[in-house]
Amino acid sequence: MRILIVEDDPSISRLVKETFEDAGHDVLTATDGKSGEQLYTTVPIDAAIIDIMLPGLDGRELCRRIKSTIDVPVILLTALDEWGDKRQGFEHGADDYMTKPFIPEEILFRLQAVSRRYRRSAASHIQAGPLQLDLREYEVTLDGQLFYLPKKEFELLFQLASFPGRVYRREELIDLVWGFDFEGDERTVDVHIKRLRHRFNHPAISIRTVRGVGYSLEVNG
Repeated sequence: MRILIVEDDPSISRLVKETFEDAGHDVLTATDGKSGEQLYTTVPIDAAIIDIMLPGLDGRELCRRIKSTIDVPVILLTALDEWGDKRQGFEHGADDYMTKPFIPEEILFRLQAVSRRYRRSAASHIQAGPLQLDLREYEVTLDGQLFYLPKKEFELLFQLASFPGRVYRREELIDLVWGFDFEGDERTVDVHIKRLRHRFNHPAISIRTVRGVGYSLEVNG
């Protein structure tokens, strides 16, 4: 994911940036609302983390402008844990709130949770080459042949097929498919990938292993 962080406190901005980069995401940063607006209107983004108290254009208004232009998750940061303040943010389209001070990893988990809801509501049907997936019916179609997969195999394939060519780390797939509170280990991903490869041996699609990193779905030809 490419994430826009708009925060005028350098230490907080650096902390959040490093947290998301360590998790494998691309990060854009801005220190005020106007420069944040310029970034998302010129570079595609997948999500935004925005401080409310920004110089010039404040975070709530920036959130509203983003939401009126592109449908991406937005989390607002605030130093005040007051319902009135949060209510205004939600009225401007925010998907979630974090109150300072916060644990950086919590922002990562919250954004992953919000992003899962977005994918499930916005993309119920996707296609990657000859592969088609219907999230409502949990159906997979390949060259006209219909398959029904176990739930987690389907959700893993759906995640990979949503962004063909994108490399997902094993721990990222655990968070996105099984949830961050999953008590198993990353070998679970390997087992499910092996099963998917066995089911779908097709020249036009393949699940590529990136050694030491994770997996990506490749559409060939």
